[in-house]
Amino acid sequence: MPDLMPASHRTDSAPPLQRRNFYLNVANGALSYAGGRAADLGTVVPLLVLRLVGAEWAVGLAQAVQDTARVAMQLFASRLLDARPHKRPPYILWSVVRVGALCTASGALLTGVGREPWIVLSVLLGCLFLLMVGNGVAELAWSDITARSVPSRRRGSLMTGRRVIGLVLSLIVAAPLVDYLLSPRSPYAFPANYGMLFVINTVLSIAAWTVFSLTREPNPDAARHRLSLRQHFTRGVRILQRDDNYRSLLRLKFLLGLTAALPTFFVAFGKVALGLPDRSAAMFLSLRMVSEICGSLVLGRVSDGHGNRRVIVISTWLGVLTFGLATASALLAYLPAAGTPPPAACATLLSATFLALGLLQAARDMGEFNYMLDIAPGLKRTSYLSFANAFLLPLSLLPIGVGILVPFSGYLPLFGAATLISGVAIVASRRLDEPRDSKQPGEQAPQAGEAG
Repeated sequence: MPDLMPASHRTDSAPPLQRRNFYLNVANGALSYAGGRAADLGTVVPLLVLRLVGAEWAVGLAQAVQDTARVAMQLFASRLLDARPHKRPPYILWSVVRVGALCTASGALLTGVGREPWIVLSVLLGCLFLLMVGNGVAELAWSDITARSVPSRRRGSLMTGRRVIGLVLSLIVAAPLVDYLLSPRSPYAFPANYGMLFVINTVLSIAAWTVFSLTREPNPDAARHRLSLRQHFTRGVRILQRDDNYRSLLRLKFLLGLTAALPTFFVAFGKVALGLPDRSAAMFLSLRMVSEICGSLVLGRVSDGHGNRRVIVISTWLGVLTFGLATASALLAYLPAAGTPPPAACATLLSATFLALGLLQAARDMGEFNYMLDIAPGLKRTSYLSFANAFLLPLSLLPIGVGILVPFSGYLPLFGAATLISGVAIVASRRLDEPRDSKQPGEQAPQAGEAG
């Protein structure tokens, strides 16, 4: 079974620019970001879970359910998508599943006032599971269509447009609504106030997924035959063995994955250790979005002009900054004598942590995704993406472990460990090669007059 093509023989990394798809892709991303920030998985959902059951381990369980569902689905779906010449139909089908999951979650929260919290939580977790299953397939389809529509040297601009416009919409729409609906002024009781945020997410997500469904697929990249499950998993091992850049990227992603569970607990730390109100989620969300906008504008130019390896290296330094600030905030919170309220400096440092987190998120999303598209052959693109996540699947259980440890260890040791691991990741990131440096003349991005 032929598997990998040497990197120097790849010619699929510089497709002609499909302008219609480019602009539809930007609109899709902008609407997705705005909707996702209304029921943000990193701030709003952890607060919701914490309010429902009052335990950090439940916050970790919610995160683990999402990560596991998405990765496991991608692992099996990539075998089917590799052999499909057209990826848009699966995207549309699984978008319907995602809409159903969001509608069910919204209904459960809107009608959950006075109900047993565990029932509401169980329905919510089931809906998040289905949502992430759909996201897993849709993400593979979206990635493949994007790789065939946008050349490498324009993907930084694409990601910048998606994120910046989406975050501006979020600041105008999502953040004020989060602040209002989670404040004492809200006309909705808990958890219906969170249900309204899910309704907003649902409406904007439907618009986003409908927009991307209007794209026109370029010439397809598809394998001639569908692999058996055994052949599919064998391919994953061979990719890891034969592609040095892929192997180096996965080592780095493993290190970063050890810290990925911690940002989910930043808002829980603010509520439990610092006693901040629910509406603080809106402030943290706004701070993160502002820094994401600034980071995306700068990093998009770095990606287009200098390559995605440099963006990845920058992201590792931002990881040290993010977790270092969180560690400092936790340290100050534990310094005062027992019973003494933590100093206001703790909240200030936590706010700075969310600013750094926005920069980190922008760098990681842009650098790692674009780097993967740079090194992945077209016929195996979905396999490259899915196995990259599958090899790191055990890490998806880490949020549960963090949630269990927090009551015993506190937040300080965990934030400190994440800072040290991020420092090691800086060294690992420098071992990556820049794929563009090895491109053959025929693989260069098209000139302006050649873009379609």
